[in-house]
Parts: sequence; structure tokens; C-alpha cells
Amino acid sequence: MPVEPTLLIPTSAKQLLRDDDSLLRQVFFNVLRHHHPNTANKVDVIYALSQAWCKSKDDSDFDLLEKYLNNLKPEECILVASSFSHMLNLHNLTEEVANTQTERAGRMGELTLPTRSTNMSFIKLTSQNHVTAQKVYETLCQQTVELVFTAHPTQAFRQSLLKKYAKVRHYLDELHNKRMSPYEKIELLEAIRAQVQAAWRTDEIRRQKPTPQDEMRHGLSYFQETIMDMVPIFYRRVDTALAKIGQPRLPLTHKLFEFGSWMGG
Repeated sequence: MPVEPTLLIPTSAKQLLRDDDSLLRQVFFNVLRHHHPNTANKVDVIYALSQAWCKSKDDSDFDLLEKYLNNLKPEECILVASSFSHMLNLHNLTEEVANTQTERAGRMGELTLPTRSTNMSFIKLTSQNHVTAQKVYETLCQQTVELVFTAHPTQAFRQSLLKKYAKVRHYLDELHNKRMSPYEKIELLEAIRAQVQAAWRTDEIRRQKPTPQDEMRHGLSYFQETIMDMVPIFYRRVDTALAKIGQPRLPLTHKLFEFGSWMGG
């Protein structure tokens, strides 16, 4: 695989996803080669054998992959599995960034999304479905969605690792949205490398059973890092969409969302 990652200008959402995926994969392989060169070579071989079988679907290619995996030592299996786990997590980040870029382009009117925004939904209700703007407003004022948090037993990621991945996603998004000088891009790439390396050197799973207090802290982190920022933005967008159909803002006493939790029980 190439040693140095390169920045490409995306021409579509799919191209953006491929470019970002290639970038993070190259960054990760550089980190892996630095700390575990032998493991990096084995992961590279497994990746190539897997690609060959995915393309050919030939039993002989699958047998080669199976034979190679069976010859790995137990300690090698752990590092190889951890490597692919990190690569899959980084790929998930690129999908999130690509989805964000696509949604942003839809809001800017640069493309038509299969799912409608709040603004377009209101316009369609009033212009095509013949629902009066007053009815839309009254229905919103009578509607509340309750979101209940629960501690899923399969959620084993530690908060420290999730925060590092969140920083990688933020930096990756900045590469596409922020006007930067060549030096600033280099610095941002270095920041991505630092977080990928920190994630690789962070234990992936909890070594102790979480306590009810741990579950509650984990749930509250979503409020602190996501909900407290995004809910006001959504409210403002609803108010803007209502204004476009000639309706006032939602009453300050009305809440569109309520939050509940089963965590810590």
C-alpha cells in the first residue's frame, strides 16, 4: 500500500467515500507498520487475499485465504483481528462524513435527496398534499417524541476510544468544509495521524463489567457531546421552515422531544 496519504478532490459522494476511506486506511497502515511491521505485512496479505476472493468468488481463492488464516499464531490472530476492527471503525467514520456532506449538499439545493428535509417536507405538505399551513403548525404544537436511552450489552467501546474516533471524524469533515492553506492541511493531516495512532494504542474493550454509575455516565456523555448542541439547531430549523410557510415560531412552552433512560437500572 502507498506510504504517504494523498488528498483528492471528491466529485461525488461515492468518490468522497473512496477518497476518505483510502486516506484513513493509508494512515492506519503507516501507524501499524511503525509499531508492528510483521503484523502489518500479514494484514496486507489478508486484505489482498480477501479482495481477490470477493472479486472472483472462486473456491480456490477462499481456500488460500482460509489456509493463511489457519497458519496464524494465537497472538498474531489477536493483533490481526484488532487491526481489521480499527479499519472497519475508520471506514464507518468515512461513511458518516460522506452522509454529512450529502445532506449538506441537499440543503444547499445542489442535489435531490431521497429523504426530505424539514423545510421540503413542510412545503410538500402544503403545496402537494393540500394540508393548510395552520394545520401543520397546530400538529407540531401537539406532538412530542420521547427518546429513551438504554445500555446495550454489545456496546463495549470505551469512551476514550469513541472520543478519539469523534476527533478523526471532525478533522475529516474539516478537510472538506474549511478553506485552508497547504500548511493548514498538513497540520490537519498530522492531527488525524495522531488520533489514529492514539486509537490504535488504546485498549478497545472494557476489562471490567460496567457499574450502573458507568452506564449513566456513558448515557450522559451523549447529552454533553451531541444532544445539547444538535437539539437547539433542529429547533431553529423547524422555526425557519415554519416561517417559510407563513407560521410563527413554536411556543417556548412546547417541547418537541422528551428524554428517558433505562440506564443504571
